[in-house]
Amino acid sequence: MKGDIRQALEYLNENKVRVTYGAVQSYLGFGVLEKVNWEEILGPHRPYTSWVVSKKTGLPDGHQPTELHPDLLTSATIITKGKQLQSAVDDFVKSSDGGESTDTFMTMKERQVEVADCHGNNCAVICPNCRKAYLISGFLNKGVRSCPHCGKSKAVFKDVKAQWEETHQDDLINPEQSATRLTFKKEWLGYDVWVTFTEGDVTYRYPHDQLLQTFISRLGIIAGTKSWDNEGIFHFPRLSGEQKKMLQRYVEAQREQPVPTQAAETGIVIPEIELVDGPPPSEQEKKEEK
Repeated sequence: MKGDIRQALEYLNENKVRVTYGAVQSYLGFGVLEKVNWEEILGPHRPYTSWVVSKKTGLPDGHQPTELHPDLLTSATIITKGKQLQSAVDDFVKSSDGGESTDTFMTMKERQVEVADCHGNNCAVICPNCRKAYLISGFLNKGVRSCPHCGKSKAVFKDVKAQWEETHQDDLINPEQSATRLTFKKEWLGYDVWVTFTEGDVTYRYPHDQLLQTFISRLGIIAGTKSWDNEGIFHFPRLSGEQKKMLQRYVEAQREQPVPTQAAETGIVIPEIELVDGPPPSEQEKKEEK
């Protein structure tokens, strides 16, 4: 088995599916014990390659929030086997090119350049064909440049710049968020957000991305709902018993309940009996006692 990383990334981005490093390693023909230089294979960290994730965390290693794809956790599906990835990519290639083209990669749907970085009137982009980076300037050649390495892609500066600005318009997200109930938001993904909310007498503080992944994988909810897919938010009006168990480890504080009294339980107040000492005995009473 020796797959094409370009085709694999194309498939992952088109279908919004994650795959483990181990599965990609097998797909590319590396042995289990071989050391893989992922930077050489995937290039710089960016949303386009963030679909390759750790099996343990479900997230790519060493990525900053801005380097994660906004739809990374949309689906709970994670491909863990090289053969499974190979089969999925093969089917994707056939459906993309109708099974006729010999240059499968160049006939796929997504052939736009990827934006690696922008500064002022200069942007660095990555060719979708040869996977090599090149620069484009807003001042030269009317802001249009073809890939100098293979010539099979073209970048337009105004489009590249607009794409970059849209992706980075909200870089700063407060890592401490509060809510009135258990809530998940797409805009919090990848920012190491912790959310605090209170239900009844219990206050919870939970890691947003980690708990979201747990809920999607264990409960099979959230992903695919109209609220999450269209509005980017999902919340629970009240916690079920199972959900409370899953949140038990994230209990921040719990208000102590008052000890119930007889009056509180029955509504009847029983007066206390006050003991009062009587007058001292007389001399006659003392003699009689003797």
